[in-house]
Order: sequence, then structure tokens, then C-alpha cells
Amino acid sequence: MDLSTRPVSRSDVAAAVSAAQGPDAPAPGFLSAREVWFLSRLVAEFVRREVDSPAFSTGTASASFGLGVKVFTQVRHGAEAVELNLWPGSAPGGITPLRDVGGGVGGDVGGGVGRNDEVEADGGAQLDVASALGYEIWGGVEGFIGFYADTQLLLGGQEGARQVQLSSRVRTWRGVSASSERAYVKLERPSYSIVLGRRGTAWGRSRWGRLMLSGTAPTFDQLSARYEVGTFSFEAMHAFLEYEDLGTETDLGDAESLFLAGHRMVVRGKWGSVGLGEAVAYSSVLPDPVYLNPLMPYYLAQHNERSNDNVLWLLDGVYHVRPGLTAYGEFLIDDLQYERSTDNPDKYGLTLGGAWYGAVRGFDAELTAEYTNVRNWTYTHKEIEHRFAHDGAPMGFELGPDADRVRAELVFHPAVKWSVGTTYEHARKGVGRITDPFESGENPEPAFPSGVVETTDRVGVELGYQSLERVAAGLGVAFESAVNVGNIRGKDDDRWEFWVGVEFRI
Repeated sequence: MDLSTRPVSRSDVAAAVSAAQGPDAPAPGFLSAREVWFLSRLVAEFVRREVDSPAFSTGTASASFGLGVKVFTQVRHGAEAVELNLWPGSAPGGITPLRDVGGGVGGDVGGGVGRNDEVEADGGAQLDVASALGYEIWGGVEGFIGFYADTQLLLGGQEGARQVQLSSRVRTWRGVSASSERAYVKLERPSYSIVLGRRGTAWGRSRWGRLMLSGTAPTFDQLSARYEVGTFSFEAMHAFLEYEDLGTETDLGDAESLFLAGHRMVVRGKWGSVGLGEAVAYSSVLPDPVYLNPLMPYYLAQHNERSNDNVLWLLDGVYHVRPGLTAYGEFLIDDLQYERSTDNPDKYGLTLGGAWYGAVRGFDAELTAEYTNVRNWTYTHKEIEHRFAHDGAPMGFELGPDADRVRAELVFHPAVKWSVGTTYEHARKGVGRITDPFESGENPEPAFPSGVVETTDRVGVELGYQSLERVAAGLGVAFESAVNVGNIRGKDDDRWEFWVGVEFRI
């Protein structure tokens, strides 16, 4: 089974792992020691249904309930604030370093590449210690319905006023904050599933440059469904959007809310996969039935029955060049001018990348390289409430419009549970912001990136340990150099960052 579109469901992973244990299982010696160990962990979880290190669990032949507790602590120097996403992510060692609020992309929506000017003016980089305590609960009836929820309590890493509004969802009190980013119920049958609640949604194959729903924005309160038969799958979702009030609204009524609707189909094969998706951000007093219909073409509905809704399309695909080598890409269309006399801009984004998995001098290694380019005014809308953002963060490419980035990562595994990774990133950010729609009379084809360009180069190295059982740890150092910070000519900044963190599952 091809798992090239991410994220995938647990049933997809379970089927793939079961196949790897069947008649088509790799011959002895074909897999490396790390791959054998990793496969054994997947078999334990997805085939034997053993959950790692629950603090408490109980169950019958078909029903189960579990409680897990996580403790995380980190010492960091070189960043001014921290985010709330503490659990293992894409870092080589499985630990996601606590980074600047907003993921390191500046203080505003789709802002600068790597600085929060307001905080930096208050003292710049400093030594920071942050800890978190969280729990997760899960359970359900096998093959029918399940549930999951987690909550994190963050201690430290925040300074300033007694109470600070970090986002529309999270406030701090004397440097302490708490959040619950996932809480949902899922009905799952062999050919379909339905999810109700709060969870993340990410569409596309890219490692870092997903263009429509990247997964970098906060999770959505949503109703979603997925249908799968053979090599074809179809999914749809409808969600509430958290709105960041900028004081420059147009005519959004007091009783209106903002919504996101999306649907996507994927065709898979041994050669790879191709996906086609559509999403719309709109406002209404209640969810609009035309967008609740997962089979309705949103653009036609918007053109014929509504107006001023923000519709985007996504084409993505992955091609398996040979075993261990894949190429992938995404193309997002916000607005292409089929009548060239309109004096309006083309708004689109593109990601191209590749990944190689193999061995170097007997060590497992992974190399991923990717380039993303998002043109000016992409994700924006003439009614700024309909910009493609959620709780102050772009739902698509995390740097927003008028930006591009090339990123590469090389990871070695010198031992089964250890990894050493190095990353390089070069990003450029023009003056375009997701809150600045195209105005009549502007040049529809400015230089890219436009205006005074903020440029950031970052090199990092991290040592990681991931047991997939009770403990994960990471130790890293990075150097970052920024020119024209905040798109201000001559404002440059270099910084070193250092972090060490450990997570325990109790």
C-alpha cells in the first residue's frame, strides 16, 4: 500500500504493516537494524494493538480506554518566546524545539521570516527554561468508534503582563498557559470514516511546503469524512475558523462566523499518487448548505449562488523514481487571470521536492530537499475576513504570500535509537502580507519578492534519541543570519540558538 500522501489514517498504516508481515515481507537481511526495530514497534501498536506506556488502561475483548501522561522540559537560548506544540514532531530526534510564537515567522500573519520585533526590542535573545505537563486519553470500540483528546499545561517561557492573550484560544496567567488542541470522536468502518471534534488537517505530500492546508496553523473544530475504495480515496471537511480582529474589517456582520470547507480526492498506485483538492473560506450566520455538500464544486457554487468567497485549488503528486527515491510537487491556484486585460495579478504557489532513503557507510540515512514559492497576494481576498488564515496563522504556506524558501535536511542514524541531523534553510520574504489584498491601480506583476526583501539563512545540527517507548530527547544548535529584518533596509541580525529537551511518558 502506498502511504505517500500524508497524514494517513491508522487503518492505512495497519494494513501496510500487516502486509509487511505477510507473504510479501522483505527477505531476511533486506532491512537494516533500525528498520527492523522500527517495524517491530509498528507491529506492536497497529497489529497487536499495544499502546506505549499508558499510565492507565483497561479494556474488554472489543472496547478499551487508556490514559497517558507526558512531562517535557527544555532549556533554550536564542529565542524570546515559545509555542504550545510540545510533543514529538519532525525533528530528527523526535523532539520539536520550542520556537518563537507563530512558528518563527514573525509577529503578524504571514509576517517576517524569523523575528518578533516587539519581543526582541525588550531584550533580545535570552536563556529560557520551560516545562510542560500534559495528558492524553483514548479509547473506543474496535472497528466501530474511537475517541482521543489531549491537553498541555505550559510552565515558564513567557514573561510580561499578568495575563497575555497568546491567541483567540489561549491566555496566560502569570506565565502559565494551557491548551487542548485535539479532542475528537471518530466513527470508522472498512470503507469510510467520520470525525467530529478538534484536530489537525494537512493535505499534500510536501515535507515543509504544503500549500493549501499545511498543518502549521492551529487545529480545526470540524466535521470531516473520508471514503476509500481500492486505489481511490475521497475526503471532505467543514470547520469553524478562528478570526484575528485587525480593526480593518469590511462588512462582516456581528452574527456571522467564518468557515472553511474543503474536499479532496486521491488516486494511488505503485507509481505514486495524484491528488486534486478544493477549499473555500467564507462567512455566514450558519454553515452554508452548498458548502456542506461534499460533492458540490465550490467554485461553481460561489460563482452562481454566492459571491466574494475565497476559493483555492490544489494539485499535488508524488512519483516513486525507484526504491528509496521519490519526487513530489504541489501547485496551488488562488486566482489565475484567463482574461489578461483585467490588470489583476495571478495568485499561485508551487512546491517541488524530493526525498532519498538509503545507507551511507552502513548507517541509515535520509536526505530531503524542497523549494516553495508563493506569489504576492496569494491567500488574500478583497474582503480581508476571507483571507486564508486561522487564528492568526496562514492555513497554507507558513511564510504566507510573497515569499520563497529552499530547505534541505540530512539525517544519519548511527545506532538504532539515535539520530544526527543537519538542516539548511534559505528564505526570502517580500513586503506582501496576507492581510494586504491587491488594490486597484497597483502593479499586478511586481518584482518577486517585492519591496525591501527580508532574507534569512539558517544552519542547524541536532542530536536526537527516540525510544518510541518512554523517553525522547534532543540537543541542538543553530546559527541564523537575517538581513533587512521586518523588511526594514539595513536592519540586520545574527543569532545563535541552543536547546536541549527531554520528554518522559509516564
